[in-house]
Amino acid sequence: MNTANSHSITLFNWNILILPDEQEIFVGLRQRPETVPPFLPPENSDEILPFTLQNSSVIKDFDENRQVGFDANGTRYVMIGQPGDPTGMIQFSIKQMMKPGDIHWKYAFNE
Repeated sequence: MNTANSHSITLFNWNILILPDEQEIFVGLRQRPETVPPFLPPENSDEILPFTLQNSSVIKDFDENRQVGFDANGTRYVMIGQPGDPTGMIQFSIKQMMKPGDIHWKYAFNE
């Protein structure tokens, strides 16, 4: 695996989305760097969420035991904890982009 790309992304709520062509991508939430540490309060009534939705390009390698994987762009993805979506943001966002019949998750969400 070519890991020349030193970019790394950590997802704290995540799952693997199986695309209609059977390829897989990481989808999850990542911390917004400008909000930690410490969490910055919103300014001028700006309600900034402390996280953003992130998806990868096609997964090239994923070590389930270490919860570390690489996508086709060489970006390293680190998963924290078990697959989950307690905010509902991941599933809501994907439902806005894909037909319900095309949405298939690799892992059941632990709520």
